[in-house]
Amino acid sequence: MKTSKATLDKIAEFEGIRLKAYKPVKAEKYWTIGVGHYGPDVTKGMTITKERAMELFEQDIKKFEDAVTATGLTLTPNQFDSLVSFAFNCGTGNLQKLVKGRDYQQIADAMLLYNKGSGKVLPGLVRRRQWEHDLFLSDGVPKKTGNPYSMPTKNVRIGSRGNDVRWVQYELTRNGYGIVVDGIFGPKTDKCVRDLQLQHHIQVDGVVGPQTREVLKN
Repeated sequence: MKTSKATLDKIAEFEGIRLKAYKPVKAEKYWTIGVGHYGPDVTKGMTITKERAMELFEQDIKKFEDAVTATGLTLTPNQFDSLVSFAFNCGTGNLQKLVKGRDYQQIADAMLLYNKGSGKVLPGLVRRRQWEHDLFLSDGVPKKTGNPYSMPTKNVRIGSRGNDVRWVQYELTRNGYGIVVDGIFGPKTDKCVRDLQLQHHIQVDGVVGPQTREVLKN
């Protein structure tokens, strides 16, 4: 999925276009230029043309589109655009934190919390988060919010990967097990599954089959 031109224009509007390197926060390691382009390739006193600024913007946006796709969520175009804008501004790490263990409504509502800079609420971020929140919900959300991943139809076990694992991890999180929803069924997920099986007196084998899935979804 690709970000719409309308959203790209809105991101550029929020970020502004700066043709000379600057530091929004003095403590930042690198300088920023263009449409929020930040990194070691930007140096003090550097200047660029508007055309180069837009080239960098197009290059940068791809990274954030890939990060949104990597969440494994099933998204409408507007939800996708909303998360790309959020990630562009807040970073891919905060994107992962935003979606971890949350349903669609909770993701949208949690966006509004990312409105501070240096510990202070900033009006510009308040406006941006509200726009992203409203865009995310503009197509509506399922009436029954919950796990955004589809329940597996086959057994899931250690070594499994993908959205089937994310469904298991999401349900484990919902059931109080502290675990990262990353789509990788590793030792930590295996231990949580076995603990759940032991707690509910079903076969402790680490395999998420029909019986374990039934326990998880209730």
